[in-house]
Amino acid sequence: MQTYEVKISGMTCASCERIISKYVSAVSGVELLSIHSQDGRMLIKADGDKQADVEKAVSEAGYKLVSYHPHASKQSDSQPSSSSYSSDSAALVSFKEVCYGILDARAEWMAERRIIINSAGSLAALGILLAFLYFGVWQSLPKFSTSMLPLLELGAVSVVALVAAGYHFASYHKPVSCSIGMMEGMTFGMMAGFLVGALLGASSGMFWGSTLGMLIGCVAGVWAGRNSGVMGIMEGLMAGVMSGTMGAMLSVMLLAEPLIIFLTLLTLLCVIILMALAYMQIKEWGNLGKSAQFISFGSMASTCLIFFVFLCVLMVYGPKSGPIFLG
Repeated sequence: MQTYEVKISGMTCASCERIISKYVSAVSGVELLSIHSQDGRMLIKADGDKQADVEKAVSEAGYKLVSYHPHASKQSDSQPSSSSYSSDSAALVSFKEVCYGILDARAEWMAERRIIINSAGSLAALGILLAFLYFGVWQSLPKFSTSMLPLLELGAVSVVALVAAGYHFASYHKPVSCSIGMMEGMTFGMMAGFLVGALLGASSGMFWGSTLGMLIGCVAGVWAGRNSGVMGIMEGLMAGVMSGTMGAMLSVMLLAEPLIIFLTLLTLLCVIILMALAYMQIKEWGNLGKSAQFISFGSMASTCLIFFVFLCVLMVYGPKSGPIFLG
């Protein structure tokens, strides 16, 4: 049996070591000798050519095999031998290449392009629904066009951004490393809590904005971080608690200021952060590829519709407490 040194991306802690060890040890003809998260390296003994099998096991564990070469090699990692193997192409994808791939409708980027097109269509559908409700039901309500309507417009953008981000990383259908899972739970929970908490804080007051923003942020964070176990769930919960309360607090503190300008900027920055989360996942795992499950417009639009109607009911007809925007 030959000894090989394997470089793994995304391995950051003892929990990562245990997860990878479990998957690699299950490969027939492979014996795990050592694994170290500090430098992301693993030593194995393999009976024959097991590169593809080891890479598959590492990928199924939620990590990425970067290099695979005989341990006896005298060459440095920066100058690998001809027998070395590398699958780090995803990490080399620049943001410009992602944009060009999507805009040019290249086959390997059609899944991401479909999510963007469906998001634009869903936002247009929510805009039509909001216009119908305004002219048909809400136009006669006092101060609605200057207070609640701008908040609902920002709510439509927020819902579509959160649903699109959720569809994107759920489309990978694979376990994730601790670091990626914690980042997903924290980011998704934080953005959901901030956006919902800030909008409900402006429309319903500090108590309801904090309470509902916190709960929705926690649910979103746990859903996003659950694939990496208890650490991802904890990160999601903490993000929801902090962001829901902080979002509502900021809106209430800024009631006497140009609040809509602030909330517009907040929404824009949250959308950019969610886009950065999607790019991080592409850097970690590569694009979804041709084999990705087809995401229909009906599926995404209906999901957006459900969440948006729920948000509208809370903001327009839900209970109020304390000062509210132009109340």
